[in-house]
Amino acid sequence: MIETNKTLSGFTTLRNFIFVCLFILFQAFCPKGTSAKLIPAPLMKWADEGADYAILVDKSAQKVFLYHRDDVSRPVKAYRCSTGENSGPKSKRNDGKTPEGIYFFTRSFVDRELAPIYGVRAFSMDYPNPLDKKQGKGGYGIWFHGTNEPLKSWDTNGCVVLENESIEELASYIRLHKTPVIISPYIDKVPYKRQKQESETLQKFIETWVRVWENKDIDQYMGLYSPRFTARGAGWSDWKAYKSRLAKKYKKIHVEIENLQLYRAKETVLATFNQIYRAADFESRGQKRLYLIKNSNQWKIIGEFFEKDKIGRKVPPRLPKTPPKEIEDFIRVWKDAWERKDLEKYVGLYDRTFRSYGMDLKAWRIYKSGLNRKYGSVKIRISEVKIVKDSGSNLKVRFKQEYKADTYHDSGFKNLFLLKRGKQWKIRKETWRPLQTGNAK
Repeated sequence: MIETNKTLSGFTTLRNFIFVCLFILFQAFCPKGTSAKLIPAPLMKWADEGADYAILVDKSAQKVFLYHRDDVSRPVKAYRCSTGENSGPKSKRNDGKTPEGIYFFTRSFVDRELAPIYGVRAFSMDYPNPLDKKQGKGGYGIWFHGTNEPLKSWDTNGCVVLENESIEELASYIRLHKTPVIISPYIDKVPYKRQKQESETLQKFIETWVRVWENKDIDQYMGLYSPRFTARGAGWSDWKAYKSRLAKKYKKIHVEIENLQLYRAKETVLATFNQIYRAADFESRGQKRLYLIKNSNQWKIIGEFFEKDKIGRKVPPRLPKTPPKEIEDFIRVWKDAWERKDLEKYVGLYDRTFRSYGMDLKAWRIYKSGLNRKYGSVKIRISEVKIVKDSGSNLKVRFKQEYKADTYHDSGFKNLFLLKRGKQWKIRKETWRPLQTGNAK
């Protein structure tokens, strides 16, 4: 009996030892921000250039949470708040409800501009947003603000109210028109891996939307829109007729998007980005918002809204048809380092502030190192190089790129955003739009 107990004790010790080892390995290979973490469902994709923080309001908890792009597994700050005295999303004026959806701050107010009821600081929001208006929701004047009275839960006419100390601290993280504020009845948490897959699916959806628009494939283009779609008073059929007229009018259409952001509120996803549209002698620039819902297993556009740049149309600078020799030399060095798999030389061409595809420079180095180990040979073919944007010491270079590595092949358009550090050009960001899907499995 004693020997049996010793044997059982030994098995228990061994089992515990194995468990501890597995746990340590799990922690080592699943650091924060990976699939081991649950992250807020509303935060799907941050803009490459935009706000570093996002604000989530959980009505059920009466809390405001501040998240930073570098780690969305946990909030940077959490504050007590008070929302509307009545439950549910706001639908009309004086209903005592706080809106639910995705919003942005539009204006900041300080103490001297405010009545005592608003405390020491306030921020107005863009309620009703375009989707709210489409859905016929009313009311206005929804603010984030402080209070000079003791904070009581569910005690406002519709605003989100924080203690004065909290709103003053939160103010330092807010960028007008940039920082999203997502108000929900409660905040869903989802696995990182699932969120990443959903985000990638939506990014491919947007890429397809751009491609078929440029190709003037109106049937496939309108297949991306919900039958319930409306925009500018036009339903699905009217929108198709309008786009068909434009496709016939312009021989070529070029659409360029930058700073794509994806945020979710309940079943709706907002895809917002800067859009440049060129056709013949026509050009427009501004912010595009696409609201998407899921029909069965497919995403569809339910609403589309465009706001032209408020600064007005400017005459673009005269850019050379071919890039200056120093830019051509830079691209050649970058291409050669990539093909030779010279990681030090390659990464040295990127700026310390680089951020693209959700990666900073350190993550980019790790990613490229992994590809170097994966593929035995890499061949890059570059053509149609041109400067498409010039802003002081910053350049945007666009070219067609064909990539071949062992069994993988893809081609498309790449944008390199360059800045000058002293006498050297550095890549601060890059974007990629495929012409065809890669054949890797």
